[in-house]
Amino acid sequence: MLVLSFVYVLTFFIVPFTDWDVTFYPLIGKGILRYHILPYDYIFDHKPYLVYVFYYIWTQVEPILNGRFAILAMVSMVFVAFMFSSAYGTNKWQTLFYLSIGSIIGDYLGGNTEVLQIPLELSVILMLSKGVQEHKIPLFFLAGIVSAIAVNINYLAGCVLSPIILYLLLGRLCTVVEFLTCVTGGLVGLAGVFLPFLIAGHGKLAAYFAMQHHFLQHYGGGADERMYTFALVALYIAPLCPMLALWFGKRDVWWGNLRERLLSLWFVFSVVAAILSGHGFYHYFSLFLIPGMLICLLLHRDGESALSWRMMPLYLYAAFLMVSGIVSNINDMKRARLTDPARISQVVGHQKVLNINSDHSLYYLSDLETFDPILFHRQIEIYFGPQAADHYMNDLKQRPPFVLMPHAGCINHTVAPQVCSWVQDHYHPVYEAYKKKHPNRDDARYYNLYKLN
Repeated sequence: MLVLSFVYVLTFFIVPFTDWDVTFYPLIGKGILRYHILPYDYIFDHKPYLVYVFYYIWTQVEPILNGRFAILAMVSMVFVAFMFSSAYGTNKWQTLFYLSIGSIIGDYLGGNTEVLQIPLELSVILMLSKGVQEHKIPLFFLAGIVSAIAVNINYLAGCVLSPIILYLLLGRLCTVVEFLTCVTGGLVGLAGVFLPFLIAGHGKLAAYFAMQHHFLQHYGGGADERMYTFALVALYIAPLCPMLALWFGKRDVWWGNLRERLLSLWFVFSVVAAILSGHGFYHYFSLFLIPGMLICLLLHRDGESALSWRMMPLYLYAAFLMVSGIVSNINDMKRARLTDPARISQVVGHQKVLNINSDHSLYYLSDLETFDPILFHRQIEIYFGPQAADHYMNDLKQRPPFVLMPHAGCINHTVAPQVCSWVQDHYHPVYEAYKKKHPNRDDARYYNLYKLN
């Protein structure tokens, strides 16, 4: 397991990224911090905008390209381990061990928004528990501010933190004044987050939410996808069940130590949040796997044998996923060789590139400028629905200097015929990335770069 874990972690440093999402966040952050353009006039995405600020800052202060987001995940894990061990009296190395098991199963090293969301959620829980125990009003106010930040990293944080804060009031664990102080802190935090929009005026804040609302109406999972997500969540909880049965069978979990109660609620509401997401993306499962593993840690601390049969399903599952992750990362490394971002950056320079349903990560790797604010792979199809081809045609008639398309997009019909005809008539290819053995494969890494005639 030790050797396997070492190889598994090492493979995250042979590729620039393993999760497509994380290459997109710095692009919007670049628009905010480099060009001072508020979302989403530069590039659009449906997540709250603080995540883009944090990821762009991280790419500027962290100098290593390969493994950049895995390093961010490791820093996050260290913070969680330090906070948890200090508050709950656990050994820091044991805490890191249990967190690492959860990170493997929940794809934490991919570096998606959970690596920011989880430390913030834990810090709010610890501030609330200390505020209740010591009746410190400032801690409630600070917890409200941090909650506002967490929600503006990922809206799912609101599904976790809001019920916990309500529980403190309804369970008469905090006074009405303390509860209202927390709410006030949240409102102050939101005011600070959206202050740039309020200063800009001209309906910027309304447009920000209107674009998200329009996209999410089409992006939300259907009934089949929601059932699939529910089944996946159940599958990922299954290895935890032997330990969860012990934990929730304890009377103190429900009526005793406040921090243990809040940890239990953190786990339960994180499960709900993962289901409510409507999408079975593996990184969402970190939301409940991390508090779930911390529950296992406390059972170990209290005398339950962590090396008993109860933990074996988790260890075996983690070992299987490590092998699968190693293979996936090596394949990603092979596909990444096709990209050649340095050459694309040299060819394009500072001119704008229209992306037509192709690999958006090239914009991150080559520091390209987008022609259309809706850049993420297949987002135009989601945002505009049946009018997606018309939107592409409107863009093309404005004669963008470069166009990026899937290599076999016209053959596999992932690009509309009228779009293909226009590009073929008005542009010429300057670079093609594909494997000659499988030229027509529908691979996200296969692309053609065209230049205006």
